[in-house]
Amino acid sequence: MNLKNRNRMLAFCRFSIVFVLLLVCAGNITNSVLLKFGFRDDHKLDGYAQSLTLVSMVEGTAPRPYVYRSTFAKAAKYMAGQLNPALRQKLFKSISRYDSLHHSYFSGVPDTYWTPMVAITYHIVYFFVVLSMALALLLIYKLARMRGLSFGQALGFLAGFSFIYPLTFQAGAYYYDFIEILGVFSACYFMLKRWMIPCTLAIAFFSFNKETFFLVPLALFFLHQRDVPMRSRFSWLALQLVCCFVSRDFLMNGYEANSGGFIEFHAKENLLFWLNPASYVRFYNLVAKGILTPSLQNPLILVPTIVFFRRAWQETSMSDRRYFLAAFLPLLVLFVLFGYTDEIRNLSLAFPAIVLLALNGASRFGQIFSNAESDQTHVETRVRSNVAG
Repeated sequence: MNLKNRNRMLAFCRFSIVFVLLLVCAGNITNSVLLKFGFRDDHKLDGYAQSLTLVSMVEGTAPRPYVYRSTFAKAAKYMAGQLNPALRQKLFKSISRYDSLHHSYFSGVPDTYWTPMVAITYHIVYFFVVLSMALALLLIYKLARMRGLSFGQALGFLAGFSFIYPLTFQAGAYYYDFIEILGVFSACYFMLKRWMIPCTLAIAFFSFNKETFFLVPLALFFLHQRDVPMRSRFSWLALQLVCCFVSRDFLMNGYEANSGGFIEFHAKENLLFWLNPASYVRFYNLVAKGILTPSLQNPLILVPTIVFFRRAWQETSMSDRRYFLAAFLPLLVLFVLFGYTDEIRNLSLAFPAIVLLALNGASRFGQIFSNAESDQTHVETRVRSNVAG
C-alpha cells in the first residue's frame, strides 16, 4: 500500500471512530435522560393540556415560563402538518404497530391525545433531540482538536463529557435543553473560528429556543481575540442582542392568559437545600434503574472537580478566564434566585466556557491526579523492565 492510499485509509478509520463514538455517546445521553423524564407526560388526565407535557407545549397551553420555550415543538407540529393526510395516516399506522419509542419515552401520553399529528410531532421532536446532542458532541470534539489535544485525547475527552453531562439532568430535563446546548456550543465554536456571520446566525436562530439566550452574546463578547477592534466587538454584540431581543419578544407574547408567571422565584427553597448537609451526599438513578450515581455536589464528584479545575485554571488564558466569568457569574445569580435546588442543567449557557477550561487541563489529567512519588516509581520500573528485555 502506497503512502497516499494508507493516509486515505487512516482518514477513513478516524472518521469511522469519531462517527461511531458520536452515535454511542449521543445515544447514551439521550436514552438515560428520556427514560427518566421523557417529555414530561406523566401527568394526570385532568388538566393534562395545561401541564408541562409536550402536548401542552405544542398547543401553547403550558404554564409560563415554560411555554416561552415551545417554538421548536411548534415547528415540529408545523412540519407534521405539512405532510399529506394520507401519508400522515400511513405513518401513524406504522408508528402504532412498531412504536418502540412510544413505549420507551412517550408512554405517558393518554390515548385521547395520541393522534396522528401528535404522534408524528413527538417523533420529530425526538429526532431534534438526538441530532442536537450528536452535533453538540461533534463541536466539543472539534474544540478539543482546536485546543491542541491529540486524536486519542480528544476522543477520551468526548467520552468523558458524555459520562458527566447526563449527571446535570438528575433533577430534571426537557427537550429544549438539548437544543440549547447545540446553540451555545455552535456560537462559541464559530466565535473561536472568527466566523462572525455564522456565529450571529446561530445566536439569532437558537435564541428562539429559550428566552434567556441573550446571555450568550454578552459572554462571548469577552472571547474576542485581542486584535479585534473594540468597535467591531460592540457592533457584533449590538447586532446579536437585537436578534435575541426580537426573538425574546416573539417568544413571550400571546401567553398572558396562561397559568404561571414570568419567572419562578425559588430563593428560599434553594437556601434551605444548600444549607442542608444531606444535600451533599445525594445519589440519583438517572443513568440506569437500580444504579445510583452521585449528585454533582457529592464529594465523590465535587472534590476531584475542584482539584482538576484548579489546575486547569492555572493553564487557562486570560480571554478564556474572562469568558468563563462572564458566562458563569450571571447564571450563578439567576440559579440561586430562580433555579431549583440542584438542577445544574440551568447553568448550560456556561457549559462551553467550562469545556474550554477543562480542555486546558485534559492533556494533564494523569499528572493532576497522580502521586509524584508513585509516578517516579512507575518510570523506574518501566526502565528496568526495558533494560532487562
